[in-house]
Amino acid sequence: MKRFYTNIYTVLAAAILASSCEVTDVTDVDPVYQVSEDKVITNIDQAQTVLYGVYGSLTDGLDYIVYMPAMTSMMGTTMQPGTWGGTSENAFYINDVNPDDYYLESMYSRMYFLINNANHVISKTSALHTDDPRKEEIIAEARFLRAQSHFYLLRLWGEFFDPDSGYGIVLKEEPISNADPQPRAGVAEVYSLILEDLDYAIAHAPAFTNTFYVSGIAAKALKSKVLLYKKDYAAAATLAEEVISSGERRLEDPYADIFIKKIENTEEVIFQTPFDNLNNRNNKAFMLRSYFGLSDEYVALMETDARHDAAIAVTETGSIRNNKFNGATYGGEPLTADTEYFIRLGEVYLIYAEAALRATKDPEASRSALNAIRERSNNPLVTTGDYNELLGAIRVEKILELGAESGEEWFDLVRYHKEGDIDIDDYKELSSETRLILPLPIQTVELSENIVKQNPGY
Repeated sequence: MKRFYTNIYTVLAAAILASSCEVTDVTDVDPVYQVSEDKVITNIDQAQTVLYGVYGSLTDGLDYIVYMPAMTSMMGTTMQPGTWGGTSENAFYINDVNPDDYYLESMYSRMYFLINNANHVISKTSALHTDDPRKEEIIAEARFLRAQSHFYLLRLWGEFFDPDSGYGIVLKEEPISNADPQPRAGVAEVYSLILEDLDYAIAHAPAFTNTFYVSGIAAKALKSKVLLYKKDYAAAATLAEEVISSGERRLEDPYADIFIKKIENTEEVIFQTPFDNLNNRNNKAFMLRSYFGLSDEYVALMETDARHDAAIAVTETGSIRNNKFNGATYGGEPLTADTEYFIRLGEVYLIYAEAALRATKDPEASRSALNAIRERSNNPLVTTGDYNELLGAIRVEKILELGAESGEEWFDLVRYHKEGDIDIDDYKELSSETRLILPLPIQTVELSENIVKQNPGY
């Protein structure tokens, strides 16, 4: 089936899923979502149309494109409030966010909004009686998108680092049909559903065609990342190696091409958001030089790295900008729009490097993957065979390679801290261990009459 992006996204999400109502408690939304549910999807063409709406949830608004990557980067070490940044932006930077924060509610709501739309596709398409092979592909794509959002929710709001913790997230596996509050699932249960969805996507998603849509290789890449967080290091390494060796994607060379090409003829990106001059235009480049800027620490770290000019731009007036997202062109016209790289092959190499080292304690394969990234960027190769030194080099390399993109360095700090490899206070001084995760939005807790438990310390 020919695929295309149009401006139907918001219209479909509102009209087909009847989601134009304003809802405060996003995990227990109003039954207005039930409007004509039995008639939403009655054939494959309708299922495909609604699936486009789910993809549109990634680009409708700034949550996935700007807020989530910027906020997590500020929680880490690569970004800080920009010249227009205020109290709310600074709260993420100092790792002390209030439960009533606007950005907190916006990101949380958007992820559950996407999950609910994906659940409509999954449940209604599954009920179709057809032999059309596109049926399983549509379900697989929707399950990937559901898994990705559940994973993002778990990383930010759940104790993802403790499989025995009861502080997971509220799981949504069906379209919301009533306003009854639902308690949080344990972390192990959340991982189980995420991996189940990704296994389905690996088995049934389409082969890679372009970066805007879910593919089998995207599902494998995301699963390798989930397994790394779950501390199933051997399985994470195996899957990451499969992605690398598949040949479906290759590292851009030179490194700067990742951010010059953006969405056109890209070779490294596995899954990303689109944009154009009309329907999917966004303000990411503007937001990343006004509300969210590069941290002094990140700028200093990049000074001796060969990726400096690709990552950091200095204007004629001396202003420092994030050159990865410094605007783009579409049809020859400069835009303030930009993309979000959900996952690219460079990250998969580094997932493999860390997972293989933790799994086997053998530095050779890990160092080889790390040096593939350093060689591509024309940086000196790593030679150490010491386990701790190499593990530290991998963490720093992720900052050099992925810094100020999606906040990966924050989650690395949390993971390494929980593994006992570092003391996070040496990098970000936290007032409490409870600040390793964010508070749930206050209204979600209050409107559930405390059935949805707030995170400890908030």
